[in-house]
Amino acid sequence: MKAPEFANIPLQEKAYIVFEHGNEVASRQFLYFNIKLYALFGFFAEVWYVPKYNKIDKVELLSADEILSLYKNEFDISELLR
Repeated sequence: MKAPEFANIPLQEKAYIVFEHGNEVASRQFLYFNIKLYALFGFFAEVWYVPKYNKIDKVELLSADEILSLYKNEFDISELLR
């Protein structure tokens, strides 16, 4: 599956695909959301979860630039810079 195809499927199906085929890479908090970043099929997707309502609010694709900006404190790339 390619990213454009993934972007056009319903939320419930996106969540199923992410949980079935994705690998969790990182997580973060924003307001009342628990957000987890997953790698799958050569692209990255975030799952936005609202614990208070036990509900997935959205699943969205992220570019490499967005990942670096949002998760810069989550990754240690010092080994790559040597």
